Amino acid sequence: AVLLRVHVPLPFTEGLLPADRVALAHPVSLLVVALQLLSLYFLGFYESPEPRPRLQLLLRLATAAAAVGIGLTAYFFLADRTFPRSVLLVFVVLDWLLLATWRLVGQSLHRPRRRRVVLVGGGRAARELAEKIGQHHWHGLDVVGWVRAPGDGPGAAIEPMGPCLGEVADVPSLVAAGRCDDVILVSGDDSWQARLLDRLAATRSQHPNVLLLPGPFESLIGRMRYRWVSDVPLIDVVAASEWTLHRPWKRLLDSLAGGLLLLLSLPLLGVAASMVRLTSPGPVLYRQVRVGQGQRPFTLYKLRTMRMGAEEGEEVLAVYRDPRLTPVGALLRRTRIDELPQLFNVLAGTMSLVGPRPERPGFVGRYLQTVPGYAERFSLPPGLTGLAQVNGDYHSSPENKLRYDLAYVANRSLWLDLSILVRTVRIVLTSRGV
Repeated sequence: AVLLRVHVPLPFTEGLLPADRVALAHPVSLLVVALQLLSLYFLGFYESPEPRPRLQLLLRLATAAAAVGIGLTAYFFLADRTFPRSVLLVFVVLDWLLLATWRLVGQSLHRPRRRRVVLVGGGRAARELAEKIGQHHWHGLDVVGWVRAPGDGPGAAIEPMGPCLGEVADVPSLVAAGRCDDVILVSGDDSWQARLLDRLAATRSQHPNVLLLPGPFESLIGRMRYRWVSDVPLIDVVAASEWTLHRPWKRLLDSLAGGLLLLLSLPLLGVAASMVRLTSPGPVLYRQVRVGQGQRPFTLYKLRTMRMGAEEGEEVLAVYRDPRLTPVGALLRRTRIDELPQLFNVLAGTMSLVGPRPERPGFVGRYLQTVPGYAERFSLPPGLTGLAQVNGDYHSSPENKLRYDLAYVANRSLWLDLSILVRTVRIVLTSRGV
């Protein structure tokens, strides 16, 4: 952009810049790179290879380029440094054009190598996974079939999993014959271990530790916490003592960061509350009973986004473009501004900044009966955001959200909390999952 202004006459500018102005760009080159990476990250460009519609891609890239320009303008203003405004404008336009060209070409040339997948298991979870693979083809996976695992009934569904290729004992021969590239082991829909954890969750006040004597398969699974009895390794499945040590630091983070976020968001909260008051009859704040830590009920606060009386009667899940939303409520829901009053819950201790999202009592009662392991998610305070919210989709199944919630329970740390909070900003900016 500086070189253009030095050598090329541009419309609406008065002459060329002196050649020595090229040196102005050198001190801020690293800042430009950092702002570019941050803007593209928070607008979701480093996530999935999912192809985007061209108009949406161009608009988002324009937002990213404008954000870099605004960041540079703020830097020059705060640092009290002079810089030609025409160069900043030319830079934003060039940045957008080059990013758009690069992304459009890359998107048109993106042809991931297809990998053939065989699913081991034929239950509901396997069918859901097969549907996801079929819908999200840009990940480069194709389900070529499934094999029956122990416990699968003869009536296991074929679609969308392809043909049944045999039993578990047939998997090595399928690999040797080159019929698949990946094998995905899918847990059954129920297990005595998950049911036992549900029953133990009711005794969590006694802080039991649950350990596992692993076989070869469990010993190969990722990061785990081990203990030893002589030369026998045991895996900590539920480590209550570790949570006891972690809890004060997590509470300190909630108090400090929650208080700061509430203070910074008060002007936005005031504007949003006024919009709710002026555009629809009824109270500004919406109070709802949710289930928290230890399955204890508490009152959750939100800005009202639905018409009065919209949630009377049977509890139902919100849907995409829910007709019960008011026009202002749809905007607040899409930007997550309606969730800001929950910072009061965080300060009161009934919620945390990060944790499993709290559900309504009716849904909790249903899931406790139908989703094995669901009770374990209540071992921690519910969160304003969580691993399921930054990685999953808004309408993921309860079973899939539980996988994320239990992964968070098993791997909780302050570093993971900070990572989830940063990724939540990206989710809010991209309005994903609403």
